Amino acid sequence: MSSLDFEEAGHTLLKIRLEQGQGMELCVMVLECCTEEKTYRSFYVEDSTSSSLIFLKTLFLQLSELLRIKLLNEKLQDPTMEETFESIFPKDHRKNTLFSIKFFTKIGLGGITQTLRQLIAKRKETDSEDELRDEMVMKRRRKRG
Repeated sequence: MSSLDFEEAGHTLLKIRLEQGQGMELCVMVLECCTEEKTYRSFYVEDSTSSSLIFLKTLFLQLSELLRIKLLNEKLQDPTMEETFESIFPKDHRKNTLFSIKFFTKIGLGGITQTLRQLIAKRKETDSEDELRDEMVMKRRRKRG
């Protein structure tokens, strides 16, 4: 398949007439393309546009329908694929992580964001501990000064 951008690729994929049982084949192909992130990055993430979000929504809803949430989640949590899905499930900045969680929750797939939710919760704990430590240091300095 050769397309200029993700929109053209999405439209081409939607036009494919699949026979019974070929849906999984298409999903596997798309996931394999995602593993070639550097090559296909412009198709699905650089900057979120309404078209790219619609493409992701359609793709993941179909994947969840074919694989069911449990199996999809297992595939997405595969450690060998973590780097591949980094741009879809970002862990770099809180803002990006929350955007991903909210997006998947809004389309009814919040269950595939459990790892991100745990990361956010862990960061909150760490941030709270850091804040508490900073407060204690400041109190000590005030007492000394």
